[in-house]
Amino acid sequence: MSNEVKFSKFLMGMCLNTGESMQAIARNLGINTNSQEINALVSKFEVEGLVEKVQRTTKETIAYLSPRGNEEARLLIEGVV
Repeated sequence: MSNEVKFSKFLMGMCLNTGESMQAIARNLGINTNSQEINALVSKFEVEGLVEKVQRTTKETIAYLSPRGNEEARLLIEGVV
């Protein structure tokens, strides 16, 4: 799965509340990834202003969609339907 597809799936998963942590979202949506890749992706989300209130622990990464991220995810979801 390409990074762009993972990027989109995580945004949509966050919007649809498919899990509290990024790791839970990955499990629930069948995204094959690891914590290092998740943290890099969340950092990219932060730089682009798509997430806020990021919390990282040794086991989980939690992030919340910003208003911009919510809009971006909504557009992705509408494009899929």
